[in-house]
Amino acid sequence: MRQRFRAPRGNLWKPSTPPIRSQPTLRVLSLPQSDYSQVSKLQSILFNLHLLHKSSQNTQTPIRQPPPFLITTSFHPIYTFGRREASRTPPEAVKQLLSENKASVAYTPRGGQVTFHGPGQIVAYPIIDLKQHGLSPRCYIRALENAVIRVLEQFAIRAFTTEEAGVWVRDDRKVASIGVNLRRWVSSHGLALNVDTDLEWFKKIVACGLEGVEMWSMKREWEELEGGDPVTGEGVLVRGSREMAAKENLSAVDGKVFKRKIVKAVVAEIMREIGCRDSSPITVEEVEELGREYGLSGEDGVEFYKFWRDKGLYVREKGGIPEVDDENLVPEELKETVEGSGVPDNSDSDTDPDEGAPLFLTRRRRGWDYL
Repeated sequence: MRQRFRAPRGNLWKPSTPPIRSQPTLRVLSLPQSDYSQVSKLQSILFNLHLLHKSSQNTQTPIRQPPPFLITTSFHPIYTFGRREASRTPPEAVKQLLSENKASVAYTPRGGQVTFHGPGQIVAYPIIDLKQHGLSPRCYIRALENAVIRVLEQFAIRAFTTEEAGVWVRDDRKVASIGVNLRRWVSSHGLALNVDTDLEWFKKIVACGLEGVEMWSMKREWEELEGGDPVTGEGVLVRGSREMAAKENLSAVDGKVFKRKIVKAVVAEIMREIGCRDSSPITVEEVEELGREYGLSGEDGVEFYKFWRDKGLYVREKGGIPEVDDENLVPEELKETVEGSGVPDNSDSDTDPDEGAPLFLTRRRRGWDYL
């Protein structure tokens, strides 16, 4: 049995050192259901803007401290692998979905292992400087978990944390995943909360690398909620018993207004955890303008695993460039891209084919080796 860590009222995970000054306004980029690659590029611009600020401080033209950012969205179906699985080939069931154009596959720089993102799931990616907020990496992970626990509490669901990252409603049922990327104390990626996600997608993988764990959702928890235990506590939005609240939530969960209420609660609790008192919206156009102003291309380091239907091949692709170096194997529509940009130097990659990258084709001394 996993050891439970329940979050008390208030902020359990205090910053190791308090912020020197009050935190600036949190700029929130709220997106509808989106393509993973597009959101990743926007996130990369904001992430690299923070890194540029840090690297510019010892120059003659330092740039000002960027504000904290938060991206909220949901994705079209996609399986993402963390950096610890950069050399792993997707399971056959996932490759089948990819070949049928039902889901995408990406290798990302975040922590954690493979998971699924899709409709009915709320994703929140804070891009903040942890030092500015007085947070250690460990405190930051707990802050995200604590935010989710309080959101669930507002919607009649009791949850807890364990020694494993994420938020749980039973010892073997996980309702939210946490996976972050930190560089020079700047965060990217974040949390994914299952609201009414189709949980069948998770059965194609060992989610988060945890055997025997069932990925769960708010909707499934409401469906199974029994009894009439009273719901009490700060910030609770429901009245009466948990059972009555669950029925009310089930009747509303398919509506966009209800989901926006959950997103709003997620934003509010993250603000509370990182110490921001105010928030204001930021648009895609404003983010792209920041990229142009500071010369940030949006290169995000994400590699996509793709299926070339006309060749019957699975390949990895980064920046639109496939990782193969035999032009006879490159489809005509991609030849110009490859010839104009050059094939990536695998020696600089975290997933060199000779180190076991999950390619179906790798160059060996005696020709192509079909894996």
